[in-house]
Amino acid sequence: MTRIEMYVDHFPDYIFYGIEVEHNLYYGEVNKINGKVIIYINILQPEWRQIDTIVHEAGHAEFNMYGDEKRWSMKTMLAEKQAEYVCRHFNL
Repeated sequence: MTRIEMYVDHFPDYIFYGIEVEHNLYYGEVNKINGKVIIYINILQPEWRQIDTIVHEAGHAEFNMYGDEKRWSMKTMLAEKQAEYVCRHFNL
C-alpha cells in the first residue's frame, strides 16, 4: 500500500479520483454531488503534494467548509484558510 492509499483509506466516505492536469498550480478540488463527496487529486503532482491535497480537500468536506463561486470572495478565502489549518494539524 502506498502512502497516498493510506491517506485515502482514512476517508472511506469520500470518492477519490486521480486526474491528470498539466497546470502546475492545480492540485485538486472537492465537489459534493447528490450528497456524495468527490475529491479530485492531480496525480501529476509529487507525492507529498498529493497527500497535502487529500487532507486539504477532505478538510473542506469533513467540516463543511465550502466557498462560493467567486474565487476571491471572503467566504471562499475563509474556507481555504480553514482547510489549510486542518491540513497543517492533521495527524494519522
